[in-house]
Amino acid sequence: MNKWTFPTKIYAGKDSLNRLTEFNDESILIICDPFLKNSPNLTYVMSLMESKNKVAVYTDVVPDPPITHVAKGIEFMEGIKPSIIIAIGGGSCIDMSKGMAYFGRKLKHMDIKSFIAVPTTSGTGSEVTSFAVLTDSETQIKYPLIDDAVLPDEALLTPLFVKTSPPSVTAYSGMDVLVHALEAYVAKEANNFTDALAQKAIELVFEYLPKCYKSTATEQDRMSMHEASCLAGLSFNKAGLGIVHAMAHQLGGQFHVPHGLANSMILPYVIVFNCVHNTDVAKKYAHLSEKLGFTSYESSEQEKLSALIEAIVRLQHSLDCPMTLTSFGVERVTSEAKLNLMADRALKDMCYRFNPYPANHDDLVGLYKKVL
Repeated sequence: MNKWTFPTKIYAGKDSLNRLTEFNDESILIICDPFLKNSPNLTYVMSLMESKNKVAVYTDVVPDPPITHVAKGIEFMEGIKPSIIIAIGGGSCIDMSKGMAYFGRKLKHMDIKSFIAVPTTSGTGSEVTSFAVLTDSETQIKYPLIDDAVLPDEALLTPLFVKTSPPSVTAYSGMDVLVHALEAYVAKEANNFTDALAQKAIELVFEYLPKCYKSTATEQDRMSMHEASCLAGLSFNKAGLGIVHAMAHQLGGQFHVPHGLANSMILPYVIVFNCVHNTDVAKKYAHLSEKLGFTSYESSEQEKLSALIEAIVRLQHSLDCPMTLTSFGVERVTSEAKLNLMADRALKDMCYRFNPYPANHDDLVGLYKKVL
């Protein structure tokens, strides 16, 4: 029996931030990326709450949030005793905030009434997922925190913060959305509900990501990508992901490749790999390619799969995504030395077990070699 719920309340639209005006007599802690400090957008958000609440801001947030930073954040929280936590940022900020809220409640018994996520990138879907990824700074190993208790209570999807995203951030985070949806579509726990969410997210990415990459992007274009990110998050939170993410986590940990870009590099090769080893995956992706209009009904399965891969690669090139570690700036001799280590760690990654085919160590090394 499948149980299906959406615990996170989602507010979407340019007026979604009005939700914040409903708080009274609360101690509110805003956790945000450092570049937002003293920005007009953050000032606006604070103005919605300051007259009726006590508001504090915490900005000690870094990419791939280390466990030590979560501990420092909790120490800060103990002085504030927040009743409301609002995370405003990308995936790293929201993941760190998840850790702070989770352990603040569990270990410090803080009375946090509500944890709210306001994503500033259209990418991770972290605002609706029940896990966070924290990093051990010494070993560069990423550890998952998986518990429904880390789910934000509310998510506010507003175009305010994404309107000024740099093109590379838009591109890499947007490709992250596509990978989330494409992996969830064939993951082991996929079902009709998650497929519907994933397919809609994929449609939106192919239509709106190229528009958002351009300076002419409209507020509606940005909002559509925001919604695509959320849809993909809802899908993979139930269906799971796969070896694209398991492998990409290692590229981020070892070479600091932005997560969405690392996913993008690996994606085409893993799709081919999974299709070769699992006929059901090949059928699903071929059907998706037809649904998206990349080929006709009369085309062969191989033609449909080729058209899907070609569409992905065209999108990557249109977004100026480096497609190898070398083009990203990592010397080949450096990446080659890490192949076995990365393959070993990818096999232990939380996303690996949802892949539709149980790739082995040599399989992963072979896939890594394609993106050196």
